[in-house]
Amino acid sequence: MLEGYRILDLGQVIAGAIGGMALADMGAEVIKVEPPRGDLGRNPGIAGIGDVSSIYLTFNRGKKSIVLDLKTDDGKKVLLDLVAASDAVLANFRPGTMDRLGLGFDVLRERNPEIVFVDSSGYGDTGPWRDRPAFDLVEVAISGHMSITGEPGRPPARPGTPSADISTALYCALACMAGLLGKAKGKGAQHMEVPMFDVQLAMLGYISTMYLNKGDLPGPQGSAHEYMVPYQAFPTGTGHIVLSPREDRFYKKMCVAMGIPELGDDPRFLTNELRFKNQTELLPVMEKILLEKSAEEWLAIFEEGGVPAAPVNKLDRALENDQVRARELIREYEYPGSGTVRVVGNPIRDLTVPRNPDPGPAPFLGENTEEILRNTLGYGEERIRSLMESGAVRGPSN
Repeated sequence: MLEGYRILDLGQVIAGAIGGMALADMGAEVIKVEPPRGDLGRNPGIAGIGDVSSIYLTFNRGKKSIVLDLKTDDGKKVLLDLVAASDAVLANFRPGTMDRLGLGFDVLRERNPEIVFVDSSGYGDTGPWRDRPAFDLVEVAISGHMSITGEPGRPPARPGTPSADISTALYCALACMAGLLGKAKGKGAQHMEVPMFDVQLAMLGYISTMYLNKGDLPGPQGSAHEYMVPYQAFPTGTGHIVLSPREDRFYKKMCVAMGIPELGDDPRFLTNELRFKNQTELLPVMEKILLEKSAEEWLAIFEEGGVPAAPVNKLDRALENDQVRARELIREYEYPGSGTVRVVGNPIRDLTVPRNPDPGPAPFLGENTEEILRNTLGYGEERIRSLMESGAVRGPSN
């Protein structure tokens, strides 16, 4: 898909690393540029597998690693040589950091007139929040996401995944691909900005539209929906399932499957608007009936009746099932010190090839430094040795 493109990934931890991972999964050569201390996501004290964090093992698979000290003149020169040999640069620093390093967009563009620079920070280059630090938890809170997550009447809840980091990084990958399309059309160098806060507001979707146009200010709904009924988790005799008959025809099918066809024709519940208005009369009836059978029994009944329903799976059932195996979604690679690392693979499939390739392993710190200097940049052995000795670059052994 992206074979032949070279991306420099200056991203750290999660927010920056995932965008590069998505591009590497799609075939781009992604060179991870790390500081001498390494990516902070390598810390095995956080979600560790062996000697390294699963954060690093997941989001840096398939990349190469070069260690550059960008506080040195020689380190900056090597980066600019890499910029000249690359198609795009991904970075996630506070605004002004790249400029202070002498590596701002104007400098990159001078070195490569067709470079695509994707610049991600917490709040972007303008506005009173410009210089605030930003982390996933901060962003899901300040953007309103935590106010609508969790159970009614309970304290705010964090989403179960680092959703601000992940969504921002995927927007970065999208911005990079848009830039590469512009490059292919002869547009020249492009500077794409993707702030975390801006992305989180975009991720509110129709909820923000309802507030902006009608003043709706929802609170946490638990598993329920702000505007659709029934559309939530229900307890059964053995555990919770979700029902989402969001269209009237599915609602009628659900009533038939549950043995209450009369409620499918009840004037109080004929449309979603009416069901929403009269939910205190409908939901208790459903809850009582659903407790009469096991989750497995109800799911079989709803599947036969064509009713949208699913179990509320824990991760073991979500990741180990026939659908996952049929789609070959779990891939693996070997990483010394951690053994066989199993990861969820690229969800984008190229149907013109028999099988998506397995991801390459995440690299050791500086694993590819010499290879990149020698083969990508054409540096001679004396220059490589000089750079190593000065500390401007580092390999895995120093």
